[in-house]
Amino acid sequence: MPDGDIVHKGLRGLYQKPYKWLCEGKATSDECARVVLEKLKQDIKGKGDLPVLLTQSMAERLTQATTGSELEAGDWATLSMEFDRLVQQSDGRPDLKELALRAGKRVLHDLRYGQEIDVDNASIIMLQRYMNEVYESEFKERVPLTSEHYAGIDQATLLMRIEEIQPNIEVGISKFARDAINKQSVTKLSLPRRSSQRTIDLDEDIS
Repeated sequence: MPDGDIVHKGLRGLYQKPYKWLCEGKATSDECARVVLEKLKQDIKGKGDLPVLLTQSMAERLTQATTGSELEAGDWATLSMEFDRLVQQSDGRPDLKELALRAGKRVLHDLRYGQEIDVDNASIIMLQRYMNEVYESEFKERVPLTSEHYAGIDQATLLMRIEEIQPNIEVGISKFARDAINKQSVTKLSLPRRSSQRTIDLDEDIS
């Protein structure tokens, strides 16, 4: 269906097709995840490279601060303020700056409170979290915001289908983040390779 066909008024045109597929239930979970990731990729590319630059700057500062020393409470507060300053001094869309800052601060929070974070790959982890914020704010959190869903599907079934594609979405976002950091840009993101396993038709004679 063309992106202009609106079947859910709370979603941008970009996300109408994956929403429709999830409602109809004709495509497999893998196929639905793939069409969501394709649209998410377009969305991330459209939002541009600012979040890549910001997450890299925050990650560099984090690496410098954590190399060879144990951080005290005041150090964490200083780092948090440095993140604020880095983002404030950059030019670009305020909403993207906010999403990138939130991603950076979540990594900072997790590190401070004992969660295992690979600091050497902090830029990838921060960017992954930014991309996940985009997915949730642009698609996942908006899907329930309508009283009636396409094709008469009930909310519980639709939300269950969205949860079923979550592992594939996470794999895709992880791949996008690595691509973006490796290439210093979101312009050349690629989807994960398709699974080589073929779905067996239940009526198929495989003897």
